[in-house]
Amino acid sequence: MSTAAALNINPLFLRHDLMIELGRLDMVIEDARTRQQNPQNELVVQLETRRARINEALSRLPA
Repeated sequence: MSTAAALNINPLFLRHDLMIELGRLDMVIEDARTRQQNPQNELVVQLETRRARINEALSRLPA
């Protein structure tokens, strides 16, 4: 049943949700960089990796 529901997801809604998540990640990354002396700390690297994956997913969605 969950597989059938996943196939019916509207790409427009998915794009919207991913764009919101990108905005949230950008804010957290900026905050982490301003609070840390080392801008390449592990948290920032993990967040940037997540951001890259979301960007990749967005590029695969139909416009």
